[in-house]
Amino acid sequence: MKGSSFRKAVDLSRRYFKNKVVLLEEQWGDYLVTQKQMDAAINHFIEAGSNQKAIEAAISARQWSKAENLVASQSPDVARPYYRIIAKHYADVRQLENAEKFFLKAGSPNEVFEMYT
Repeated sequence: MKGSSFRKAVDLSRRYFKNKVVLLEEQWGDYLVTQKQMDAAINHFIEAGSNQKAIEAAISARQWSKAENLVASQSPDVARPYYRIIAKHYADVRQLENAEKFFLKAGSPNEVFEMYT
C-alpha cells in the first residue's frame, strides 16, 4: 500500500485479509484519481461501494452512459445534481431530447425551457 502497489495489496487481502479489500479498492481508486486516471478509478470505486466517487470519476472521464447507469441506482436526492450535470452535457452537444429528459429528472423544468429558447 505504501508503495502504491495496490494490485498486490488487493490480491493479498483477498486471500488473507478479506475485510480490508473494500478499503483498499477505494484507496486504489483515490490514488488513480490523483494520477488523472479516471477511467481506471471508476471500477475500483464500484468495487468499494463508493458510488458517488464512481459517478464523479465517470463524469470526469466523460463516460456519460456509465455515469447515467450509476446515477440511476441512487436515491433521487443523491441523483438530482448529477442528472443536472449530465443534462448540461447533452445540451452542450445538442442532444436536446436527452438533455430534456435529464433536466426533468433533475427537477429543473425551467432549464428545459431556457435550453429550447
